[in-house]
Amino acid sequence: MKAAVGAYRGMWDAYMRVLVAPDPDSPELARYATADALQTLRNGVRQVRDQGLKGEGKFVLSPHVTELAPASTPTKIEIKDCVNTAKSRIVRASPGPAYSDKPGGPSLCLATVERQTDGSWKVTSFGLHEVGTCA
Repeated sequence: MKAAVGAYRGMWDAYMRVLVAPDPDSPELARYATADALQTLRNGVRQVRDQGLKGEGKFVLSPHVTELAPASTPTKIEIKDCVNTAKSRIVRASPGPAYSDKPGGPSLCLATVERQTDGSWKVTSFGLHEVGTCA
């Protein structure tokens, strides 16, 4: 379980590192994510880059495992997190009009992390909800 949660944390850390100099094809994203999760991250980075923007700061995570499958020898876990984006922001990376990012804050995130054939764990899907969705 520790490795699976580590993959989840690694995914968000990698995402923020890649946003500093947005490269949607960075191999760092694929180290922690695959399938829909990887595509979602790449699309997000691509949108930031294509708008001449970049990311700064970090996310504060507090993941909790909510389900193990199968329970005896898990190959898939479900995570519920309250991702706090208050210490991160998107800013203008290139000359152009000022960019005003929406304020960050606590956002519900539900993620699935699965063991891969090589034994590693990767996030296969996640959904990050709007700011203010954490209790």
